[in-house]
Amino acid sequence: MSTMKKTFKIILGLALVAAGVLWILSILGVLSFEFSTQGWWALFIIVPCIIGLFTDKDKVGSCIGIGWGVLLLLAAREVISWNMMWQIGLALMIIGLGIHLLFFKKWNCNGVYKQTTLSRDGKDIRRIESSFGKQRLSFAGEKFEGADVESSFGALILDLRGAVLEEDASIDLEASFGAVTIIVPEGLSVKTALTSGFGGVSDNRRIKADGGSPVLYITGKVGFGGVEIKD
Repeated sequence: MSTMKKTFKIILGLALVAAGVLWILSILGVLSFEFSTQGWWALFIIVPCIIGLFTDKDKVGSCIGIGWGVLLLLAAREVISWNMMWQIGLALMIIGLGIHLLFFKKWNCNGVYKQTTLSRDGKDIRRIESSFGKQRLSFAGEKFEGADVESSFGALILDLRGAVLEEDASIDLEASFGAVTIIVPEGLSVKTALTSGFGGVSDNRRIKADGGSPVLYITGKVGFGGVEIKD
């Protein structure tokens, strides 16, 4: 039997034993445990990373992956907020990188942040790429006509308060393994068409305007992460 199969067998066995024990304790009233499939997709991150602890040389990466998986599971089950999820996740990444620097000779920082402007349909569209870190962008006092955003393994905050929106604008997102927060001016009409796969989208605005002009359209895809809209 290969090492991979042995590892999978051990993990599956421990998971079944743990599930059985928790079930018995719940029946006996020793602890409150309720089975739920909410957030089950996080297991696609957690389980491979647990296997990686036994099979991969880089244990730090596996530990960070397990941490992110657990945080996504807790956020999906509303134990913690998505905002808290990415903050703790970033802290875990910092700790992991610190351990990597202390105990491993090689270290590569693949942090990426890039912003350009492209012309489309007569509008100046911001092209934003961000990964492995936290970025906060403010557009106060600037004309905002739209943005194409790619964010992964990190946190990105887009602050549109004070931005000049002369007509309808759109933000097209591709977010994965992280969080994107969009702060909009109070009273701005916002319409969303986000596809969420293994992630979450929350609209936490205090004042939600249904009509009026201009309108901010937020579209795109979210995977293994979260998008929060607030004012």
